[in-house]
Amino acid sequence: MAGNANSGRPAKPATVHLLQGNRSKKSMSELLDEAATPAVPVAAPPMPDWLTEDAAAEWQRVLPDLITLGLISTLDMMALATYCEAVADWQRFRCMIAEQNQRSESGDKGDVQTFATGAKQISVWRQLANDAEKRANAAGAQFGFSPMARRTLKPAAPAQGNLFPNEHEEAAAKYF
Repeated sequence: MAGNANSGRPAKPATVHLLQGNRSKKSMSELLDEAATPAVPVAAPPMPDWLTEDAAAEWQRVLPDLITLGLISTLDMMALATYCEAVADWQRFRCMIAEQNQRSESGDKGDVQTFATGAKQISVWRQLANDAEKRANAAGAQFGFSPMARRTLKPAAPAQGNLFPNEHEEAAAKYF
């Protein structure tokens, strides 16, 4: 089957067209309108009632900044809830590791588990904490919660303004 809706390169956003010199067939006014109005309005999603207490605290901590930066909409509830629950899990597992470190009599720390045979392995709490950290980092990257993820979240450059003197503006409008 030759060509369907998924064929070819994905369309570039209007801001990319504006930054790269608009080689597309779209008019300049159409691109500016598309860049000025976000596809999804910035708004706080409702906090799910099933979040744990620690996850709800993380939700309240990050939500104002996400709104200020314009990186959240009502559609992002699941992604933010996933991040908040992963952070809450990570905190809980880190507390369990610290608790085991304090009450350990055999010299094993909360990071290492020793079996009756003498074999050692990474403790279950450490494995769970590592998994929660990976989940938090993956979900947080969607909102720019790491320096590398923030590289792609830079705002678009402001509009350049009128490129042509007034007498040539009508002629330029035919081609852009």
